[in-house]
Amino acid sequence: MNNLKTFAFAFVALFGISMTAFATKKTSDVPIPKVEIRGGVYYLELDAATPYHRGIQHGTALKLVINKTLSNFENWLRNNANAKDPDQMISNFVESTGHIAAVKKELPDLYLEMKGIADGAEVDFNKLFVYQSFDELFLYLMKSGQLAIKDGHCTTTGIFNRTSLPNYVTHNNDIPTYHEGAVTVLKIKYPNSDLEILQQTFAGQIGQNGVNNYGVSVGVNTIADLPTTSYGIPVSFKVRKVLESKNTEQAYQYLKNTTAGTAMNFMIGDREKVIAVETWEGNAKILDQTGEQFNVHTNHSLQENAPVTFKMDPSSGGGSYGYTQQRFALAKQHLQQSSATIGLEGVKALKTTKPILVYPGSPTGRTIMCMIVEIPKTGNPILYTTPDAPNLHEHVKFEF
Repeated sequence: MNNLKTFAFAFVALFGISMTAFATKKTSDVPIPKVEIRGGVYYLELDAATPYHRGIQHGTALKLVINKTLSNFENWLRNNANAKDPDQMISNFVESTGHIAAVKKELPDLYLEMKGIADGAEVDFNKLFVYQSFDELFLYLMKSGQLAIKDGHCTTTGIFNRTSLPNYVTHNNDIPTYHEGAVTVLKIKYPNSDLEILQQTFAGQIGQNGVNNYGVSVGVNTIADLPTTSYGIPVSFKVRKVLESKNTEQAYQYLKNTTAGTAMNFMIGDREKVIAVETWEGNAKILDQTGEQFNVHTNHSLQENAPVTFKMDPSSGGGSYGYTQQRFALAKQHLQQSSATIGLEGVKALKTTKPILVYPGSPTGRTIMCMIVEIPKTGNPILYTTPDAPNLHEHVKFEF
């Protein structure tokens, strides 16, 4: 009997070792893509057969950048959020919110991809998750009194419905300065599918903006005056799901059926039109078009009778929240005059006009990246992005 037990124990141990070796071998067999630096933007192609191994490719290839950026993130927490112990703050955020659990349950593929990034870069999963969930983190820090901020940015625009001219989706990404030096474009090839995505993001993050080869593009901006949750899907993961859509309607249907962490506007374009979708809690609403050929959104809700949590009109002081009212008025006025004929250079000029351009800004937010996506009626769309503020750098072109 003892011999039988010994044999069984040895078999289980050997089996465990064999499975570990098998898993390690499988991971080590994943080809790690070459990282190119194009005009200051990191570029790499992810083509592994599984979400986890795509994450391994991402994390391993950008390991040094990810580790440096996470160090910057921790220093930012110390200097701006009164975090003497950033690791404890991150742990508190994870334990008191349901964002990770929501992703694991509703988006298991992206959860595994995130796990792969962390394993490839050899960093803590929770820290990497919180680093990329900065909109949700800001809400947590403000509610807990650790971040006294009445500031916010990001301006998105959409231009469409022009007979012989392309559509545009644009986004000025005005975010914390720990993202400096981490602007990345991932070309993601999905197995057993013709889907490809040009994902504009930051090293170690699932996504921020981008476009797919069907011509669907998205840019996002926080809506400060709509309700939020502590348990919904962080925006970075929702962006990737939008970019798996074949048109704006499919993207909208996804947003309608998921719960948001942060209240957010999604500026979503395809070859036919560009829509602005406000999302909050378990809701999603397509706005009436700002104009027949354009949409604009900043950081206040544009719905009539919106369920706002505080006023953001200029007389209440809310208009100073990242100059949201001023940015909206400026972009709307500009596009009312130019949307019928505006081209790439005109769009670039708009995105570098203050206060749409937030520079020099502050550690809690400045223009780190400007994305412009050009969507033709036929042929492949093009993504243009800057490696930092667009008044400092030229846009870099990325194609399928």
